Amino acid sequence: MDYNEFTKRKDAYNEFVEMRKVVLESAQNKKVFNEVFAELCTKAYMGDCVAQDCVAYFFNKGIPDRLTINYNFYLGWEILAGANGNEFALEKLEFFLNSALEQIIDDTELLTIAMQKRNINKNNALMVISNLLCEGIVDQLQLKPSELIDLQAKAVLYSPEVNRRYLDALDKCITKVAEFLVS
Repeated sequence: MDYNEFTKRKDAYNEFVEMRKVVLESAQNKKVFNEVFAELCTKAYMGDCVAQDCVAYFFNKGIPDRLTINYNFYLGWEILAGANGNEFALEKLEFFLNSALEQIIDDTELLTIAMQKRNINKNNALMVISNLLCEGIVDQLQLKPSELIDLQAKAVLYSPEVNRRYLDALDKCITKVAEFLVS
């Protein structure tokens, strides 16, 4: 476990907007859309954290007659983007990660030790800890990009039951992240 180099929020956001625009423009033609979305998914699969965030966006919003909403794919890709250091994705995940963040950040002794032992300060603590939590979820669930792309998959909408899998993984990785921060 270690936190990655970050893709700054501004850069990630600007690149995300451009990628989203290209995909949305391609949606007028099914063949073109399939090619453009496949290219985006390839970038995401190869570890491009901005492409991962953009793929997450489209699985969250869907595109009529092109791509169905799939909450599992959405959250999986968003967490992968966060684990890979995308500050814009981490910002979007802050509400989801909030309870775990509070447990770690509210532990002043843990945070003090972490700031002494790790390259963590008041300016980057939230991003670093969020990144580590996402990495922990990826490890816990063994999230694999190849399992998060299925254009023929049925719609999976948000529900507490669907979300529980991710929340359980988050709960299980809090201790590991805390141990890493003070090791």
